[in-house]
Amino acid sequence: MVDVFDVVARYFALLSEPTRLRIMHSICQQEKSVNQIVEDIGATQTNVSRHLGLMHRAGVLGRRKDGNLVLYRVTDAAFTELCRTVCVRVASELDGDKSLKRKVKNLIEELG
Repeated sequence: MVDVFDVVARYFALLSEPTRLRIMHSICQQEKSVNQIVEDIGATQTNVSRHLGLMHRAGVLGRRKDGNLVLYRVTDAAFTELCRTVCVRVASELDGDKSLKRKVKNLIEELG
């Protein structure tokens, strides 16, 4: 029998990897191809593809083919809202680091 806490922990684990957070930031407003995401976040195509596959299997992202391109989009609005909530919480703790606080505020605006 699957424990509900195990399932919840796996869902939260999706947020535990900075690359996946960067991917979410890249596609939270519009769907993008793997190449566009790679360019946005500065990671390798192999690494981005691995994370996209994991997030897709978890049901957070959707994908569709357009010719030779595979386009990814966020399909789980709750996941985006969870990211936004955490960013707001972190931003409230960053009073001493104005540069980092500004970056988090920009991220919140883009997610919102």
